Amino acid sequence: MKVNQRSCLLSLSDALVRIIEDEIGRAKVDTSGGAVLNFRDPDYSAEEGGYHPVELAVTSDGQLLYITDFSYAGMPPYAELVKELDFDFDIETCQQFDHLFRLKQAGGLFALWQRNFVSYYQMGVYTVTVGAL
Repeated sequence: MKVNQRSCLLSLSDALVRIIEDEIGRAKVDTSGGAVLNFRDPDYSAEEGGYHPVELAVTSDGQLLYITDFSYAGMPPYAELVKELDFDFDIETCQQFDHLFRLKQAGGLFALWQRNFVSYYQMGVYTVTVGAL
């Protein structure tokens, strides 16, 4: 599956596109209807911190639907995993915790997020799973 960069409101880095396409290409599940990718740091916890879990979805025609970055909120032992940052390409919004704004306004934030995510991925901190959409 190829990611359709032209349909995306924000600029996707070549590195992020390559990660998505490579992981879908390695998947041992049928992604012809689209794919959901989960990137998890197995050591991430509310007590110790670590690298935030990330989930993203791509449609069958390669359009990015969303990218969601999760983090723990609250104090252990009652901390819960919540959406910290959500780029929703389908409805063109960005949510950072409780703040919702237009996706067009999130270009700088998205560029920063991409650089960090790609670096973490390249460091090998994530366990990746791919499922059908």
